Amino acid sequence: MMLGQLRSKVFGQPSGFRIALFAAALLVFLAICVRAQTGATVTVRPIESPSPQVLILVDGKPVELESAQLQRGMQVMVWLRDLEKLGWGTVESPSPNRVVFKGNGVTLSFTKGEGVAMVNSLSVQLPINTYLRDGRLMVPLSFVAKALGYGYECVERPVAMITTTPPKIESPVLNTLQGTVTYNGKGVDGIIVRAVDPKFRVIKNAVARTDPNGDYKIDGLPDGIYMAYVYTGDNPGYFNRASSPVEAKGGGVFDVPPIRLGKVISAIKPKPGSTVRLTQSGYLSFAWTPCEDVITYKITIKKRGTDKIVFRLSTTKPSADVPTTVFLPGASYEIEITAENANGEFLGGTAGTGSEPWTFSTTK
Repeated sequence: MMLGQLRSKVFGQPSGFRIALFAAALLVFLAICVRAQTGATVTVRPIESPSPQVLILVDGKPVELESAQLQRGMQVMVWLRDLEKLGWGTVESPSPNRVVFKGNGVTLSFTKGEGVAMVNSLSVQLPINTYLRDGRLMVPLSFVAKALGYGYECVERPVAMITTTPPKIESPVLNTLQGTVTYNGKGVDGIIVRAVDPKFRVIKNAVARTDPNGDYKIDGLPDGIYMAYVYTGDNPGYFNRASSPVEAKGGGVFDVPPIRLGKVISAIKPKPGSTVRLTQSGYLSFAWTPCEDVITYKITIKKRGTDKIVFRLSTTKPSADVPTTVFLPGASYEIEITAENANGEFLGGTAGTGSEPWTFSTTK
């Protein structure tokens, strides 16, 4: 009823009045709309930097390695079990702090906290030390990839890209060590010589035997630093001897300085560790195994456990008689024998043989 009355009143007015009334209503509507649009505000916030991550691409395809961690800017560290899941090889764990990874014909050995790893039998420097993270041994991905013969590239984003089908690589060029083993200036036949690294770790299958002139050759060595080593376990009767280090690279033949042998002198009388009686004869007799070409044997007797020398003698024979007056009853002594040639050069001795020292005790 009221709406009808209102309509009759409006439309009953002159046309100018109706137009003015419509314009006023339109302005009110627009004002309401503008208020509704400007009531809400938009806040622009900066995008937060994402947490550091590494994108791993293998043959151009991204792979997910849960353990991947960035160290020192561009070193990607991984857990070897993740690489095992990719089918790169198999993992063996001889101990909690040591892991062996075998793949692509290569055996890699890593130890916690070490800056070197074994590639087959060769010790190789790592770009970064290994470490434990949540009980997992973390190793540099670049080292593993290159050791398996894969291409590796890491860009600054960082994105690590591994290519498992690299271009054909020529077989590595191998080197040769050659030298001579001598005793008193003459070559020695039949001596076993091994190649070792500067830490005296034996290189597998790198071994040779000297010919009648004392010469030897050790072939098949990759680029690296080596020493020629004569080990008493291979050559009983001789001291351990090693050459100075030689750097071999580029597939060459490298001369090793001569290795001069020394013979191990063994006690004959008295037996090591025995007890001798100080008799009235006034002398104790000592005897030892002889060395070839010896001009002088030097005998030194010390009170055991001290540097106190109680007797010293030079002789041309592998034996000596020592007055009993230099010894005290109930004491222990140690004997050292050194054999020299005419030039005073060492040919053999008892000291430093690695076995029990030549000792004896006295009694009345």
